[in-house]
Amino acid sequence: MKEGKLVVGAIVAAIAASLCCVGPVLFALLGLGAFSAASLFAAARPYLLAGALLLLAVGFYCAYFRKETSCAPGEACATKPVNRIGRAGLWIASIAVLAFALAPYYIGHVASALGRRSVTTTPTTNPVAPNEQTRAPDSLETITVRVEGMSCTACEVPIRDALARTPGVRTTDVSYQRGDARVEFDPKKTGIDQIKRAIDSTGYKAK
Repeated sequence: MKEGKLVVGAIVAAIAASLCCVGPVLFALLGLGAFSAASLFAAARPYLLAGALLLLAVGFYCAYFRKETSCAPGEACATKPVNRIGRAGLWIASIAVLAFALAPYYIGHVASALGRRSVTTTPTTNPVAPNEQTRAPDSLETITVRVEGMSCTACEVPIRDALARTPGVRTTDVSYQRGDARVEFDPKKTGIDQIKRAIDSTGYKAK
């Protein structure tokens, strides 16, 4: 059925358009690490959403406005009329596409909840060796690195995780709104180049 293919195509396009925000959270839930393709889907998001809306528009036209061709029963041009299930599928697909399209506005709350859960279960900073606990606080340095490619607050998750796994990094503050990552680190264990490489490994670009 043509309408069914349009519905599936619209939902697939909407899911792909939302992977820039949903992907990092999904990977965090599954424990798969960074979703390095997030920035690629962020760039394609407007086109994918436009494609999803176009497919839905064609589907609604076929279901509600297309005039049936006059055919004698049994002829090749005869088409099966759109039934109620097909139309219901279009409306369900529309709701799904809307939910994925609005993902950047609510997925950040999911990411924040995951971040709070990880804080209660695992440390967000690298463990400190006993012989380092007496080291003076002024031996640590703090830098602010600009990060390109973040499209919503969910993008903070893989960057924060990558930095937390970097030896020498003590604390991290990644912000989509600021467009940067503030990192406190031990210069004897790591440096700016290593920190930028950790950010780049997530698919975003450190400047």
